[in-house]
Amino acid sequence: MTKKTAPTVTKLPTEALLKLVAGAMQRLQTLSKDQKVREEALNVGQAVGRLMQAIRDSSKLPK
Repeated sequence: MTKKTAPTVTKLPTEALLKLVAGAMQRLQTLSKDQKVREEALNVGQAVGRLMQAIRDSSKLPK
């Protein structure tokens, strides 16, 4: 009987993960033949961009 181990989970910083998602959305927007997929990829990419900016803004110290 073999012992099953849990899959390894790699922890990425939030911004790095969001950049990966944004890159994937850009590729979908460019490569997809389906208009609806391109539109939704654009929407997701824009939302990820706004989220990244909000994270950056929240980490700034108040003056």
